[in-house]
Amino acid sequence: MKEYDRQLISNIIKMDIGISENLKGFKYLNESVIIVIENANISVMQVYEKIAKNHDRSPVSIERTIRYAIEESFEKNKLNGFFPHSGGKPSNSEVIWTIAEIVKRVQYNI
Repeated sequence: MKEYDRQLISNIIKMDIGISENLKGFKYLNESVIIVIENANISVMQVYEKIAKNHDRSPVSIERTIRYAIEESFEKNKLNGFFPHSGGKPSNSEVIWTIAEIVKRVQYNI
């Protein structure tokens, strides 16, 4: 993955979604998006397992950490406009796959 794409993912997470870089969930969410872009057929649980293996954590811990970061952003009203169709707080997988789709559209100028 190109450095430009990695920076784009970080910018979307930080600027558009509003997740602070100092949260562990920011880093895990970033990794999740990269994994999904590189393997579109992967399940969210497999994503958590890959990240958990890299960080010597459990998949449940990874899921919880990402969820916490999303909830923090939602509470600060930064996510509400980014996911208008979710009917509430977006799920982890909804956030991951939405960011991945945005990055793919930018990559292919769609």
